[in-house]
Amino acid sequence: MKTIFVMLLLSISMFTLIIFLDLALGFSPHGIIRKQLRSFRVTEQTELVILILFALYFVIKGISGFIKKKQQENAQ
Repeated sequence: MKTIFVMLLLSISMFTLIIFLDLALGFSPHGIIRKQLRSFRVTEQTELVILILFALYFVIKGISGFIKKKQQENAQ
């Protein structure tokens, strides 16, 4: 729980820092958040394939861990 809180706190603080820097550089307030969120958009097919492969890896890893845990519980 601490790790999630620290990650969330760091993400929010970095996002806030970026917004304040953009305001200091003279960007319009309406376009700043859109500009920051645009960088997370996946646009190329290569990026989509890699994103899907990562998602599949974590799903398969989670399912295999769940199955191993159930098998160990049944063996005892």
